[in-house]
Amino acid sequence: MMGRAVPLLAIAALALTGCGEEPAAPPAAADASPSPVPAPSATPDIARCNAEHVAYPEDPMPSVPVKIPKAFHAFAASSDVEMALLTQSGATVCHSTVGLYRIQDMAWLRGDRLLGWEWEAHEAYGFTVFDRAGKGTVIDTGVRPTFSPSGARFASVEFTEMGFGALSGFAVWEVRADSLAQLGGEVTRVKGQGEDMVITDPAVFTNRFGDWSISGWKGETCVNLAFEGHEPSSDAVSADIATVTRTFHAAETARWQIAPGPCA
Repeated sequence: MMGRAVPLLAIAALALTGCGEEPAAPPAAADASPSPVPAPSATPDIARCNAEHVAYPEDPMPSVPVKIPKAFHAFAASSDVEMALLTQSGATVCHSTVGLYRIQDMAWLRGDRLLGWEWEAHEAYGFTVFDRAGKGTVIDTGVRPTFSPSGARFASVEFTEMGFGALSGFAVWEVRADSLAQLGGEVTRVKGQGEDMVITDPAVFTNRFGDWSISGWKGETCVNLAFEGHEPSSDAVSADIATVTRTFHAAETARWQIAPGPCA
């Protein structure tokens, strides 16, 4: 493991990856394919979100509101500092957009429950998932997640040596009756503040420079991952950096820790 510097907005986004919980029985499978969703009777209350917004001295200056695609105006609204997101029960969840200059590729990820979109900011990027069930939950998965065959679980992997991504690692979540639960994974850890801040990356990502992706699930309990890029040569005598393509996996039986090779 090693320490490194990570942009401030990306550090803040790490808090949205969720907290680990003990797994429960997954809910019944739902249709994960995109489909038209009827407009709700309530509307997102952006005025309340603006009134409740808390500004901090280190915040960048507000800019223009992020643009919500017309097809989603009934479910999301924006100002120069907030997004108002509508739950299935008609309540509004407020989500800060300070520092963001663009969202794109907003789409339904699972029926009319999970809404997702990419976002960009200065030296930071991510993918937000809004769960409209229950009280409403907002998490960041770094990139668009890959769902298990039943749609009851999803996983993401995103890591760059510059630390611009919001996930900065690998994680698995479960869709429960009225919430999302992070089941496990390996992500960058941040301790301390200011000059005392220490950022530690998971060992599997250290000294690997390239692209990580999820190549698919095997059932509901194992995720296959792929890495293509550069890593130190296995030749102890050589200082060369080798270009490689590697296969990894993460299984529930191993607490979703990344290991070499494909799912068994």
